[in-house]
Amino acid sequence: MKEKRLKNIIMFLILSAKIITIGLILFHYATDGLQKKDTFSLITLILPLFTVYLTVMIKDILSNPYVEKEDKPKIKKVKGSIVLLTFIVFPLYFAAIIISINLAAQGSLQIEELQQIIGLVESAFGVYLAQIILTLFKKEESE
Repeated sequence: MKEKRLKNIIMFLILSAKIITIGLILFHYATDGLQKKDTFSLITLILPLFTVYLTVMIKDILSNPYVEKEDKPKIKKVKGSIVLLTFIVFPLYFAAIIISINLAAQGSLQIEELQQIIGLVESAFGVYLAQIILTLFKKEESE
């Protein structure tokens, strides 16, 4: 897969996953599945890594704001193993967060348990997501 395409997919996955997650938290708050203090504590758990990822991705976009004028721009291909890892880690991460939030809203999990689960998921999957993002969105050595 072309690097640029995978970067776009990753940006879409992260943005949509976090927006859907925060939207789900707010939905459960609006329907009395979560209390106000719990809603804000959950969002506080989710936003820091999202902000870091978004910052790295935006820096990558802004690092080359110009259109390439070459006839054949250098096209980078990403290894299949990185693509596969990306498409395994992102859905697992997203599913773990969504399922946990829904279980808490239904009363199957206490809010403290949910916070611990989200903290663990953000930490565990965050390491892998960070490696993928930093590998693909790092600044070129020649620049």
